[in-house]
Amino acid sequence: MNENPNWLELVSSKIIDHMNDDHLNAIVSALNAQHGIKDINSKMCELKINGYYIMSGSKKYFIKFEKNCHNMSDYKKELIKQAKKYRKYEL
Repeated sequence: MNENPNWLELVSSKIIDHMNDDHLNAIVSALNAQHGIKDINSKMCELKINGYYIMSGSKKYFIKFEKNCHNMSDYKKELIKQAKKYRKYEL
C-alpha cells in the first residue's frame, strides 16, 4: 500500500511524539530485534498500516508488524505486542 489511510495520517504525529518521548526503549528494542542495530538514539519517524520506520543515523529502517492495522486501537495493540515480544532486546 502506497498511501496511509486517513485515520493514520491524522494521528501519526501524536503517536510518533508519544513513542519517541515515552517509549523510546520499545523503538530501540524493535530496531535491534528486526535489524540487529543497537542505537539508543534512534527515533520513530513514519507510520504505515503494517509497521513503522525508524531513523538510525542517516538511514531509515522499516519495523514490520505481524498484521495490518485498521484503526488506532489496532495500532496500539501491535505496538504493545511488539514491545513485550522484543523486551529481551532492550539495551
